[in-house]
Amino acid sequence: MEVLSPRSALLANYEVLALLRELDADHVARTKSAIRIKKEEDASGKPTLEPHSEEAPENLRTVELEAIQYLSAEYQPTSQQSDHAISQLVRDLAPFSLTKAEKLQVVNLAPTEPVELYVIIEELEDRLGHRMNEIIGIVSRSLSTTAAATSTQSASSTNGSAHTATVDAYEVEQGWEHDAEDAELDDMGEGTGVEGDLDMEYDD
Repeated sequence: MEVLSPRSALLANYEVLALLRELDADHVARTKSAIRIKKEEDASGKPTLEPHSEEAPENLRTVELEAIQYLSAEYQPTSQQSDHAISQLVRDLAPFSLTKAEKLQVVNLAPTEPVELYVIIEELEDRLGHRMNEIIGIVSRSLSTTAAATSTQSASSTNGSAHTATVDAYEVEQGWEHDAEDAELDDMGEGTGVEGDLDMEYDD
């Protein structure tokens, strides 16, 4: 296997969760289609010459479902985040000269108390002084209660239907290191969400 673009971008937990949900929905759709075709062939008496879908390894499916469950838990900030809010949050953090890894941790952990910043930002007091509350305020504004309600309802519906379909299918078929060179960033708000703003840079 050849790695074409190693760690080309840093993904936030919100983006990882969205990707896993998309993969899960695709898997459920393909499984349902395979089950329907198999039933039609059994009813018509036609033999099945080859499988109609490539089944994902059971261990992989377990990891995917457990990751979705963890990232969508109520105590995770992902339920209160959105693409636009994360993109705006990264732009608002630009004046604080945080590294990309520190920005990512702020997005993922969404600290609501100054003490939480000590485990995210190195040399916090020396670099930010009394500006810690500014970051907390920026993070708080990026969290939306409306997004939380919508995301939770959507997640419950998606996870419920996905779990039911997966169970039916099985019955029928048997996620940072600190970079010293990254001390200063020049985020101009380009890109979409965290993925666009935190693209990795390589030396020529």
